[in-house]
Amino acid sequence: MTGTTTVDATMNSFRILERLVASDEALGVTELAADVGLSKGVVHTHLNTLAELGYVTKRDRKYLASMGLLALGEDVRSHLGVFTAARRHVDNLARVTGEVSTLFVEEDGVGICVYMAHGSNDWTPEYACGTRIPLHVTAPGKAMLASLGRERVADILDERGLDAQTAETITDRNVLRGELRTIRENGISFCREEQSAGVIGVGTSIALTERAPAAAIGVCGPSSRLTGRYLEEDITGQVISTAKSIQVDLTR
Repeated sequence: MTGTTTVDATMNSFRILERLVASDEALGVTELAADVGLSKGVVHTHLNTLAELGYVTKRDRKYLASMGLLALGEDVRSHLGVFTAARRHVDNLARVTGEVSTLFVEEDGVGICVYMAHGSNDWTPEYACGTRIPLHVTAPGKAMLASLGRERVADILDERGLDAQTAETITDRNVLRGELRTIRENGISFCREEQSAGVIGVGTSIALTERAPAAAIGVCGPSSRLTGRYLEEDITGQVISTAKSIQVDLTR
């Protein structure tokens, strides 16, 4: 986001932490300092602070992101009423379809996958829970955009733009607005290789209170399997039915 005041020390701590999270192995101070562009002394101070807070652990003079981070994410997610209501339904959607099923919420103009259930098929998307994804490139993202007011959509597009992630990504505002109208009319959205080549998705929004974030569920999988009647009738029907079940639980 632009036009805001930032604290360099906080940003440096998170840069170090994000580097540790991305690494498959423990990292030393020298390596971390080179990666984040800070002095070894500064990095060491940040690591000591993060370790004291329980977010970094030390092993053989090297550092790892701590499992304490998992508790933070779980606590944040547990406060989402839609997660509590939707989780078992998303699990069931994955079981019935055999495909990856997801729950997304909108946050600061992007889509966040807050829950993912894997089906019986051996396939998984490139993103994970917590990944920030542009709204215009996924089926749940477009479903959420379609559920928002036009002024809010315009604000999101002004701030986030319509960057292309594949050759199929919608990058024209008028084209996107036309698709959002269709989604509102039909109650269902599709992503046809707009986020990742060879990946198809279908999604629908979940109506929440004005104070709650926009939310949507979806199913995604390889284009070789999600096609024709199986996609447009079988999978789509299951997604819509699941959203209705979630809606019932939310109103109880």
